Amino acid sequence: MPIRLTLRFRIISLVALFAILIIAAFTALLINRQLQVITENNQYRARVGTFAAKGAFERTLLSTIRSGDPPDAFQKLIPILREGQLAEEVAVANLEGKIVAAATASLKGTFLPREEAKNADYARKTYSPKTWFYARVDPGQIRFYAPVTIDDVPQYVAVFRYSLGNMDQAIRQVSKLCILVAGLVIVAVGFLCFLLTQSLLGPIQELNEATQDIASGNLSQQVDVTTDDELGELAETFNEMTQALVAMKARAENANPLTKLPGNNMIHEAIEKRIKEKKKFVAVYSDLDNFKAFNDKYGIGAGDQAIKLTAAIMKEAMRKGAAGDFLGHEGGDDFIILTAPEKTQAVTDHVCTEFDKRVRQFYSAEDQAQGFIMSKDREGNVKQFPIMTISLAGVGNVVRELTSYAEVTNICAEVKKKAKMLSKETGKSSLYLDKRTGKEPEAGHAAPPPPAAAAPEAH
Repeated sequence: MPIRLTLRFRIISLVALFAILIIAAFTALLINRQLQVITENNQYRARVGTFAAKGAFERTLLSTIRSGDPPDAFQKLIPILREGQLAEEVAVANLEGKIVAAATASLKGTFLPREEAKNADYARKTYSPKTWFYARVDPGQIRFYAPVTIDDVPQYVAVFRYSLGNMDQAIRQVSKLCILVAGLVIVAVGFLCFLLTQSLLGPIQELNEATQDIASGNLSQQVDVTTDDELGELAETFNEMTQALVAMKARAENANPLTKLPGNNMIHEAIEKRIKEKKKFVAVYSDLDNFKAFNDKYGIGAGDQAIKLTAAIMKEAMRKGAAGDFLGHEGGDDFIILTAPEKTQAVTDHVCTEFDKRVRQFYSAEDQAQGFIMSKDREGNVKQFPIMTISLAGVGNVVRELTSYAEVTNICAEVKKKAKMLSKETGKSSLYLDKRTGKEPEAGHAAPPPPAAAAPEAH
């Protein structure tokens, strides 16, 4: 079964990998530093040991040059030097390169290898009280070539070998410290993983559970993440989203099924919100004139198409309005536009002009030519009904105070009658804008020359 790469697993894996890299880097640096210390100590020890051993060889040489055998005395001296840690590997060769004494017995009587013979000869030729040795550094060891002299005249050459930094030695010396540091890092990393998983996975888990609740239908679900970081911003955005979903659901439930426009509840809220915020607006209610007669003659399907056309024209008109304008559909042929006072003329002119131009497509060529249809009125009498027009009744709070949705609708119901009378008189779609202050007993009057409200030939 494949491992599930959960966020928790990835966090722990990444932090653990980081910890391993930290421990490895620290260990490598510590071992390297310890190797340097060991090398420096060994170099110093080698230099001191070489100096001391050279002195011992020279004294032995001086004491045995006439009365004894120097090589034999050198051979006896070498174990003493090694026991005193003045030398590790040592050999003494004559000026011809033949080894006369050595710590390794098998080397005695042989000749120095070619490279060592060259180095020994170079040390002999360059010898002086100041340059009393010649050193060569190889991987892991250093070799000293020190001439053994009498009266500063080389008689033999002693070859000393000392180990430098030893990896095993370095590891042994730093192992306890590395283990201690590794333990501390592991504890710190464990604590860090705990904090990360709690601070990251906790809010994410809460968001996940809230998302599942929303998926099950609980759109009002909110999360409580108060961190001042990206997760806090995500939680805030999530809460705003759920609020928006609730509002969208309410709009969808209240939307008119034919036009998908907001219905009565949303219209009510939009008007009340503008009144509460003391925002200047004009509510434009619409009504299709002669719609029932058209519906009776051409059928409900044609009536639905006429309503959809009205909605499409009004949506177009909204683009001429202000930001935040509202369009709703109460039902049937009743629509409402909420717009800014200064945009009312442009919006309603578009509605009137486009409706008169495009509604004719739903009539037969014969009815278009004669400009009316024959249908029954509400009493069942057959009579002529003109081609549909749209009557717009505008009510605003520019010159009068509006205090409630009910007041707006009541005034509109009154003004709508005057709008329908104006459309009937002109034979074209019209706007009647209420301009009363609310103090006079007489009804309002038509808006000044929106072409739709004053002259039969305009919209």
